[in-house]
Amino acid sequence: RNVRNLVVCIDGTANKFDTKNTNVVQLYSFLVKDKYQLTYYNSGIGTYATPSFKSWSWWKQVVGHKIDLAIAWRFERIIIGAYQWLSEQYQAGDRIYLFGFSRGAYQVRALSAMIDKVGLIHKGNQAQIPFAYELYASIDESNRDPDPSSVPMDRHFKETFSRDVRVHFVGAWDTVSSVGFFRGKDAPFTACGMKHVCHFRHALALDERRVKFQPEYAYGGVHRVQVQEPLTEPAETESHKNRVPHTKEVWFAGTHSDM
Repeated sequence: RNVRNLVVCIDGTANKFDTKNTNVVQLYSFLVKDKYQLTYYNSGIGTYATPSFKSWSWWKQVVGHKIDLAIAWRFERIIIGAYQWLSEQYQAGDRIYLFGFSRGAYQVRALSAMIDKVGLIHKGNQAQIPFAYELYASIDESNRDPDPSSVPMDRHFKETFSRDVRVHFVGAWDTVSSVGFFRGKDAPFTACGMKHVCHFRHALALDERRVKFQPEYAYGGVHRVQVQEPLTEPAETESHKNRVPHTKEVWFAGTHSDM
């Protein structure tokens, strides 16, 4: 069987298909879409279809849009939607590519960490996906010495309901980690070197100075890198977790919106 690519693209805050598009939309437009490369696009947090001007639906959407931009109340829903699409499409040997801009970049990083911690759920278990997200989101990264006599809940869930899958590539444009004022903590394992993916690339805005657009780094990346050609990397094996990922962050001239 030919190896397929599963490509997920999540746009930034208030971004969608328009006359001036983000790099996420530009990338999506260039992707080959056939039986060997399946694609998924989600517009940014706070972006929805536009109802008739100044109708009740319009005002409701305006208010919801402002709240969503402030507290990102649909943050988890977008991750869960992309995760569900992957779980329905994935076949053994497929390669997963995740791309995102701004908050969308933060979401694909969280999505990759979720897949690493709770696995990619088998078909037929979609009702368990919200619970799987909560398991992932509740992980305490600071707990470096768990009880060796007990199996962590996320690992037990993964062994019971999911496939052990590693994301092949994550591409991020100027990750912004602000996901609302009332969220208690950041999504786990989104800023620890991205060691759970095969390849991580991050484009950062050199000239951005606004506080709310401070980037979320990958903690400097991983320095001991064993580079492999993406198209010739061998299929996943039991020892795939022992491979050192190729993590790279690069500054580009411009502000946040230029990325």
